[in-house]
Amino acid sequence: MFRWVCRSTVISAASTMLLMPGVSAQSGKLEFADRPRLVSCDPSTTKPCFRLKFNVVDAQGAPQSLNLPPNQDLRGQMKTTLDNQEIAPFFAVAQSGGGQTVRGRVALILVDISGSMNIHLASGRTRFQTAQEALQQFVEGFDESVDRVAIVPFESHNVADHINSAVFARKKADALAQIEALPVPGPKNNTALYSAVVLGLQVLTKEVSSTPGSVEAMMILMTDGKNEVFKGDDAGLLDGPAGLDAAANAVRTSGAQAICIGFGDPGSIDENALRTISGKFYMAQDSEKLKQIFTFARTLLANRIVATVASPWPDRSSLEGRSVPITADLRLSDGRHFESDSQTWQAPQMGAPTFDGKCDVQELKAALQVAPAEGSWLTTLRPVLVFFGLGTLLLVLWFWVPRLVWSDQYIGTFETQGGGSMRWASKSQVLEKDQGMRPSRPAPPGFETQRGGAQPPRAPGERTVVQPDFSKSRLQKRPPQS
Repeated sequence: MFRWVCRSTVISAASTMLLMPGVSAQSGKLEFADRPRLVSCDPSTTKPCFRLKFNVVDAQGAPQSLNLPPNQDLRGQMKTTLDNQEIAPFFAVAQSGGGQTVRGRVALILVDISGSMNIHLASGRTRFQTAQEALQQFVEGFDESVDRVAIVPFESHNVADHINSAVFARKKADALAQIEALPVPGPKNNTALYSAVVLGLQVLTKEVSSTPGSVEAMMILMTDGKNEVFKGDDAGLLDGPAGLDAAANAVRTSGAQAICIGFGDPGSIDENALRTISGKFYMAQDSEKLKQIFTFARTLLANRIVATVASPWPDRSSLEGRSVPITADLRLSDGRHFESDSQTWQAPQMGAPTFDGKCDVQELKAALQVAPAEGSWLTTLRPVLVFFGLGTLLLVLWFWVPRLVWSDQYIGTFETQGGGSMRWASKSQVLEKDQGMRPSRPAPPGFETQRGGAQPPRAPGERTVVQPDFSKSRLQKRPPQS
């Protein structure tokens, strides 16, 4: 009995050991491939929405294949949490290669051509030649309908000119031509690593902003050393802890996925700096490993999960000053389960946040289901209330404020012919024809009426005094009559 139990235990343990690799291969997580972006889905919904992008990776950060059909709808299998509120995305698809959901894929590859790239490997080829072969592997699956890639060399001379002149190839032949045209590393070339990252992200962001809709972006940096700038290199190159912070901050603010590759002797590579710049860091010492890493990078760019979720807040003003932690959870029908770490979307402290983009056609169609849930009589009546409110304010400013400011001058009193006084705005008086208008003083010569009343001619020494009449001014008091 004991022997049978032991035998069963050994068989069970062996089975577990055999199954462990398979379980480990399936284990993984959702990794943010871009920072959460606030997008507008108007007119489908007036609520601000968040677009989230993920890669499925294993514990080492290598991409995992879910074997999902391109553009598969994942809405029923995915959940997101915004500020501790669980919300199902109204749009969620798995992108595999091409597809209608991909507007473009943009990649910028920065290649170190410092003097140490001329060191020969065990294969007999230099590091630079090996890098060219790996780059050709990266563009092997180039899709001319959606892909754009620029391969840019950098060292410590004319860094800004080389990177700012990057051309994003739209054809595979042009991309291969850029790889062949990479200049051979010079012996006096140093490594302006930090400056290359900052300038490269500026170029990449500009290229992405020129394409409407959802664009997949990635920057790949390959180096065999560390940031080193000396006398005789370009003036103003980033260096030291401040330069490292500037490069890392540029990656964070851009939101683009950045991959750093250390190629060569681990002792000569500043692994800590590359991990600080980007949490996605790979190390390669030979040609096969380098090609594998570039294949990883290609997979991370092409195979992504995109989810768009409506925020629980009605408008952008409600997001002012908020920090929104965001997580996602994916449960596939075959039982596989992937969760993401928390990523925080931060609004500006003052003023409503601006949109990072606009929903594309597929997202707008899916967002229509959000409108009935948020629709109400107040949403429909709000523009009418705003119109009448502004109209009422205009009337008050035009008619009431002047009376309030100039109350004693705006509504005055004046003497009537019958004695007493009357207010302008309250009543008026019409004299009968037979009452006539009797002048209070005799008429001057030549102005006598039929009833007489002429005054004697004036003497030459009499003065003529002209008194202004304020009785018809609405803003001045009538002077007292003598």
